[in-house]
Amino acid sequence: MIWRVLADAVMVLHGALLLFFVVGGFLAWRWPRLIWFHLAIVVWNLVITLVDFGCPVTATEKYFRRLGGETVYQSGYIHHYLEGHLWPEGSTPVVEQVGFALVLIAYAGYFVVLHRRRKLRGESVGPRT
Repeated sequence: MIWRVLADAVMVLHGALLLFFVVGGFLAWRWPRLIWFHLAIVVWNLVITLVDFGCPVTATEKYFRRLGGETVYQSGYIHHYLEGHLWPEGSTPVVEQVGFALVLIAYAGYFVVLHRRRKLRGESVGPRT
């Protein structure tokens, strides 16, 4: 019983990390210190996507499911829980591109917000001439 609860907890945490990947850069506009945690998540997702490396969070969930006597799914978290439910089958590469594009938009906005805050406070925002 405990193993299934742990597996479900890891599944929920994994979903939260994916959601944070998409919206964390925008949240950093309000809470700038979040940008470092978000950047770590982005780099991690970029490596997993480009290298096609298995996610250890997925492996942890599957491990707990096995200990709980469940049959584990063969694919990854995204393919098992999201593809075909939140977007059509086979569209995951496009969704990944949209996700990374949202990150770039969020980071561009983050630097605009940061620049404006520094300007309002009278801090140096560039080289003095």
